[in-house]
Amino acid sequence: CTCGRGFQQESAFTRHQKTCVKGKKRLFSALSKAKDFLGSVKRPRIRVTEHARPSDSQPTPPDASPPLPISPRPITNQDALSNNTATSASVLPQDDASIPDCDLTHQGHNDTSHEDTPLAQRRTRRSGIQLPKRYRQFEDVLPQPLPSVPVNNVQRSSEPPPPSIHPSESQPPFRTPRNIFGLAHQFFSPHPPSHDPEEAITLEDISAIPRLQKPLSNVIKADEASLYYPYPNRSSLELGNWYWNGGVQKSQQSFNELVNIVTDSDFDRAGVLATPWDSINSTLGQNDYDLEEGKNEWEDEDAGWRKTDVSIQVPFARTNKHGAGVRPYSATELYHRSLVAVIREKLANAGDDELFHYEPYELLWRPGHLQSDVKIHGELYTSPAFMAAHQELQNSPTEPGCNLPRVVVSLMFWSDATHLTSFGNTKLWPVYLYFGNESKYRRCKPSCHLGNHVAYFRKLPDSFKDFTCRHTGGKGVSQACTTHCQRELFQAQWAVLLDDEFLEAYEHGIVIVCCDGVMRRFYPRIFTYSADYPEKVLIATIRQLGGCPCPRCFIPKNRLHNLGMTRDRQQRTTLQRSDGDQDQLVATARKLIYEKNYGVDSTGVENLLKPGSWVPTCNTFSNRLRIHGLNIFEALVVDLLHEVELGVWRALLIHLLRILHVIDKDLVHELDRRYRLVPPFGQSTIRRFTADTSELSNMAARNFEDLLQCAIPVFDGLFPAPQNQIVQDLLFTLAHWHGLAKLRMHSDLTLDILDALTTDLGSQFHSFKVNVCAAYDARELDKEVTARSHRQAKEAARRTQAGNKKNSVTSALPSNGKGRVVTAKEQVERNKLRRSVSFNLQTYKIHALGDYVSCIRQFGTTDSYSTEPGELEHRTGKRRYLRTDRKSFIRQLTQIERRQNRIRRIKNRLQEPRPSEAADSMTCDPRVHHHIGLSEKLNDDIGSYLRLHEGDPAMKNYYSRLREHLLGRILSSQPGDPNQPVEGAINQVLFKRNRIYHHHIARFNYTTYDTRRDQDVINPKTSHRDIMVLNNASDDDDCGGRYRYARVLGVHHVNVVYAGGLYHAALRMEFLFVRWYEPVGGADVGRTALDRLKFPALDSEDAFGFLSPTDVMRAAHIIPCFSKEMRHKDGKGMSDMAGDKGDWRQYFVNRFVDRDMLMRFHYGLGVGHIYSH
Repeated sequence: CTCGRGFQQESAFTRHQKTCVKGKKRLFSALSKAKDFLGSVKRPRIRVTEHARPSDSQPTPPDASPPLPISPRPITNQDALSNNTATSASVLPQDDASIPDCDLTHQGHNDTSHEDTPLAQRRTRRSGIQLPKRYRQFEDVLPQPLPSVPVNNVQRSSEPPPPSIHPSESQPPFRTPRNIFGLAHQFFSPHPPSHDPEEAITLEDISAIPRLQKPLSNVIKADEASLYYPYPNRSSLELGNWYWNGGVQKSQQSFNELVNIVTDSDFDRAGVLATPWDSINSTLGQNDYDLEEGKNEWEDEDAGWRKTDVSIQVPFARTNKHGAGVRPYSATELYHRSLVAVIREKLANAGDDELFHYEPYELLWRPGHLQSDVKIHGELYTSPAFMAAHQELQNSPTEPGCNLPRVVVSLMFWSDATHLTSFGNTKLWPVYLYFGNESKYRRCKPSCHLGNHVAYFRKLPDSFKDFTCRHTGGKGVSQACTTHCQRELFQAQWAVLLDDEFLEAYEHGIVIVCCDGVMRRFYPRIFTYSADYPEKVLIATIRQLGGCPCPRCFIPKNRLHNLGMTRDRQQRTTLQRSDGDQDQLVATARKLIYEKNYGVDSTGVENLLKPGSWVPTCNTFSNRLRIHGLNIFEALVVDLLHEVELGVWRALLIHLLRILHVIDKDLVHELDRRYRLVPPFGQSTIRRFTADTSELSNMAARNFEDLLQCAIPVFDGLFPAPQNQIVQDLLFTLAHWHGLAKLRMHSDLTLDILDALTTDLGSQFHSFKVNVCAAYDARELDKEVTARSHRQAKEAARRTQAGNKKNSVTSALPSNGKGRVVTAKEQVERNKLRRSVSFNLQTYKIHALGDYVSCIRQFGTTDSYSTEPGELEHRTGKRRYLRTDRKSFIRQLTQIERRQNRIRRIKNRLQEPRPSEAADSMTCDPRVHHHIGLSEKLNDDIGSYLRLHEGDPAMKNYYSRLREHLLGRILSSQPGDPNQPVEGAINQVLFKRNRIYHHHIARFNYTTYDTRRDQDVINPKTSHRDIMVLNNASDDDDCGGRYRYARVLGVHHVNVVYAGGLYHAALRMEFLFVRWYEPVGGADVGRTALDRLKFPALDSEDAFGFLSPTDVMRAAHIIPCFSKEMRHKDGKGMSDMAGDKGDWRQYFVNRFVDRDMLMRFHYGLGVGHIYSH
């Protein structure tokens, strides 16, 4: 078969061909190319007189021809004529004139084969007919998957391909053709890869538009009970899957799924009643620790959980009167999985293997407006780190007698402790493993279940105190010794994971027969470790907030504020940490502690380790993997969630609130009011802010991100004139930096911009501290005072309980200076005085901002290794915890994880996805540019509609302007010059039944900067009503001047009959009634400030207008300029249609609302924004 599998019997080969997805895709691709080639011989002729014409938002005929993978020009949504594949398109000649947004409906059409279908959906429609380029505002280009290897170049034989070699002049590297965006793959080897995951990607896979979930088609007969093992039948399997994988808190959707299961015609009620559920659940939850010798019936299929005792050596200093020395302590039982077994399980999963990248490649971009190739940064498997590891592996000596292809398996670790309950102190410390060979767009989706739970770490148990007290006469050990033992336990648990089996695989590889039938040798490599700062300190074995607090370099704490300076850039390289720097120092310190019985925090140990902020703990990663090239300090990648959103930005916001308290407490209430008035945007991009934003209560990183994206209009004018501009510049630079740092697709050009912004950001922070912070005596907020008082009271109570004698109690509590002990209550009252605080620039989190550009260049964009996927995966553990008895819950969590995973594997084995089809609903179809409902229930007689709004300034000349707008669109589709006036033509535009039809919402699909598909929903009756269109008339170099903005007042359509044409068929024509914004100029508007808008006067000629939906690019986030106040303070307007009673004098265009919007203001640098190339 073309998929690589071989068969000895013809019957088996025939059965396989019926279900082979890869074979069907390749056959379809070959037929598509042949059909497209034959169709290109004769130029297609499309005439309005021969076909009925619909709206552009309607579905396309399923029998249209798919194209070649590489189109000679961008493929627009009007070109997408095929429902058989998501990326199919038929390219029409650009000089063919046609109507892009009219529906020509056959009035007498009646299809008896669709009697159950609503009448509106039975109408014959035709799309794919586009306007001449001179009449189009922009081309909505459908995204395509990254260029795949041509069919005839992919090796499918069972024989291994030639080993990859570094490209040379005699053998140039293999390179794919460019796709419509100018992207091309360049591999290291001169030969094409034997496995190409890109060919399996469809338009639905790269679309963020919500779509209907289709059931999977069964390919196994229901009577083959052994395939459902351990379930006896299919009905029991469906119920088990519904219970274990359907969520803990059942929803209406979950209830409907249950109803579908029990009402299925094949539901076996008797079989379900006879199912031994407890026995099945026990079988599904079996692990290696359950049976003797670590074997169970799942051993050959997946990676079960193991249980290993972890011990550490506890040092007792020579000051201990009850005996100094080292004593072993059995700390805990570690539940973990074999990393090698997890890798085998991953590659044995056919669904994951299909999208698993075996070879890295460079992603190069060269659109028409650039003269040379530009490197694109995104996925880990396209990063320099991955390519360097691949090249090093290919150039290394092969295993004796082995010529198998060698593949790098990219390991990405996450770990972080989390609370399992909202109340209480029950915690879980999971370690997650992700594979960098998989796309980050799937890896970061919890619904794809690509996060592998490989261990549940433990902290020192409470019995540790009893152990130390037994050997110290009840006194216990110091806090420094306890902290040291916690570090030792962490490294000991990692030593269990990095066992001899893993080290053997790291050096010699693992031979695995892949799902495509090819045997390969896989070499695991650790690339990234994502964690927050306290955990990075544990991994790097350095002191938390020590003299050199950065886990990646030795820059001292007193120089952390030099962000962006030339000296700082140089020192990040020259003072970089590397494996081996601490070996001799740590070995000497451990000799003092474990052999000479020095204290962990003794002077001799401190003098050795404190200058480099080391700790006397051996680093497991360095000891075991340094000889194989791993530098664990480089693997500790940046963390935008904790370092920026919950770090730098949160600290800046709190200090701005402190200063506002000093200026005027009422300004804080004004800030809360402004945040409440910020309109939401998108489905969940910007959510409605809480009533008391300044309290910062119950806020996650997502909430702080929203605050930053909307901060500029909110803080505008709250500070006095000298400081206001400094604050505005700082907020603009920080929001700009944050948007670029969070991009999912970077190029060398955008990274240069981010690098320059990093320098500007450091300068802005210094200016803010010198010119703003120094002008005010900022004090603690009420929340900070309360938190500090609680901490001090808790510490005082702890010290009181720890003392056994009166003198110890006296020494533990603070004194009033006259010998009397101050009680905890008195101390709390005293501490309620606000302390003076300053804005601190000497923090690790500000210092970390300088590492983002280098980290992106090395490992790809930050979303690939952010801690956010790990935070989302915490939800899985919390949901599983609800199914436990809350006692020995870690053991039960391991069993539940295996049950869910094994049931999913059984389901995937029995079922396969149906072939790609047209979306069941047009609202979910990513191929169309927009969708406006087909219903005609809401309608008005045009005369009655005009009389209803008589006297409204917005309705002035409404009827004549509407007919003029529609006439221009009709004439543009006909031969001749549409600008040449036709006498009496406007009177020939007639409305069928004289009715206008209204719609509540309009959905607009657009291609994002990272070549994916997304959707905005416009509702004129809500705040989601502002749009942006391309301003072709502008020659302004400023990107903001390239767009026009409007507020949608109504979504309508009419059925138009043009009496001046040859045929008098009704055409459905959709349009938007809009109120235009006009730009506000000024010295502060442009590249360093948000663009400003205002509404023109209601009686202005250009205040209102009509717009074709095909001209809309996407929704816009327009925020009032609160410092300019409202236009009508009495709340009374002149136009009910325009709703001008709520108008503000000016508005801001929020370019930082999301990453796609930001890249539209970097004109020409968005890969998916074809219109800007």
